[in-house]
Amino acid sequence: MSPTQEAGGVKAAAVSAAIEPFRPRLEDDARDFSAALLALAKSNARGAGSFNQASPQDKAALKALSRWRRDAQHALHRVRTVPTGAAGRSLAERWLKAQIAALELQRQSLSLVDPNLAADAARSAGERVEEYQRLEGRLDRVLA
Repeated sequence: MSPTQEAGGVKAAAVSAAIEPFRPRLEDDARDFSAALLALAKSNARGAGSFNQASPQDKAALKALSRWRRDAQHALHRVRTVPTGAAGRSLAERWLKAQIAALELQRQSLSLVDPNLAADAARSAGERVEEYQRLEGRLDRVLA
């Protein structure tokens, strides 16, 4: 391997080392939010909540979402400590920024009173989810 390839590999390893501690947490956060969202949907289907008042299921979903967003922000902060020229750094930043944006839109969709605005936020969140999943796939190939 040439010195340039070796240096690039070391730099890619730095990006990988920065995000690897967060991957299991981000996966757990996604699972926790999905479970909370399912509980919220079941509660809403039963008509258990009152209008304009947060249910325990609403609060649980928002708490799970907040935890996921916090972990993504911590991962982004860690990636930003990696040298700028590191292979995969820019892609890792874009991946995490897209994830954070999707989570913020998801939070809006759960918090907005106007159902049309909430639906628009949820639709936008879905688009951002697709983007961050696509970026994650690309990042995995770069770091492999």
